[in-house]
Amino acid sequence: METVEPLLRFDNVTVAYGAMRVLHGISLSIYRGEIVALVGANGAGKSTLLMTVFGQPHARAGDIYFDGQEITHFATHRIARCGIALVPEGRRVFAAMTVAENLNLGMTALISEKHWSDEVGLEQVYTLFPRLWERRQQRAGTLSGGEQQMLAIGRALMSRPKMLLLDEPSLGLAPLVVKQIFVNLQRIVQQGTTIFLVEQNANQALRLAQRGYVLVNGRITLAGSGAELLVNPQVRAAYLGEA
Repeated sequence: METVEPLLRFDNVTVAYGAMRVLHGISLSIYRGEIVALVGANGAGKSTLLMTVFGQPHARAGDIYFDGQEITHFATHRIARCGIALVPEGRRVFAAMTVAENLNLGMTALISEKHWSDEVGLEQVYTLFPRLWERRQQRAGTLSGGEQQMLAIGRALMSRPKMLLLDEPSLGLAPLVVKQIFVNLQRIVQQGTTIFLVEQNANQALRLAQRGYVLVNGRITLAGSGAELLVNPQVRAAYLGEA
């Protein structure tokens, strides 16, 4: 029986800031076509784990593999060109630039790929997020929080990634906006992009994800399907507010 290789794999990865360890021996795998959620409290190390994929900070020990090759010590721009895109916490759009200009910046990772046109990428993004088409000549700083999150996701998709990393996409957004964003994440996976989702909103994230991991104080303490983790008493007590 043929073994399926993960698209992204952490193998016993430890990360530290100076003498302080933040991640302790993290091992996890994400396969093509999945939505995988990483849930945990604020300060658990979720964002650090995502940034370690891009080499910031560097793993103190262990290895990271993407699409069959070790990327642990690759430069950040080289990692991006392997086919990974990040939607950072807080969106971080360029406020003084228009929506269209922000989206075009997402092409940077494909600067050497002449066959990929702006029009193809923009059509995909505008189909997913029609509001961005309506606002395409508007400055990003004047958009609502939900619209900025759509823009941040759209900008990441412009690099045609194999995997999309999202850091707290629901943060600060109204429930109806979050629901809309998560519906679009399902559509993105259906179009062929794998998603690794970091979220404090465990209820939303685990309902969306096929599989999930729970991170506590820099360690993976639970793993399973999204449905299994949703009914796990420890998860329900810690993240869903149930006694």
